[in-house]
Amino acid sequence: MHSLSYDALTAHAAVVFVRYMMIALEQRREEDERSLGELFFRFTDELADITFAESLRIIMKTMLECISTVFQVTDKQMDVFLTMFINRLPVFLRSALERKPIAA
Repeated sequence: MHSLSYDALTAHAAVVFVRYMMIALEQRREEDERSLGELFFRFTDELADITFAESLRIIMKTMLECISTVFQVTDKQMDVFLTMFINRLPVFLRSALERKPIAA
C-alpha cells in the first residue's frame, strides 16, 4: 500500500521510530551492564549524597515555608499543624522526621 497522505506518512514514521526504539531497548538489555563503565558509577555515586530522611526534611521545610507565607499562620498554629501532620504519617516516615527537628 502506498499513500501520500500527511497523516499516513506521519503514522508510518511514528511506527518506524517505535520499532527502532523497541529493538534498541532489547539490544541494550542483552548487553552486559558493565559496558557503561565508569559513567554508570559516577551517576550512581551522586545518588547516595542525600538520604531519604534528608530529602523528606527538605520537602517538609519547603512545604511549611509555603504554608506560612500563603496562609499567614502564627507559630502556635504551625506547631499544632505540624504535630497533627506528623502524627498521621506512617511510622517509617515519622521516624525519619523525628531524628532532626524541622525548622519552619
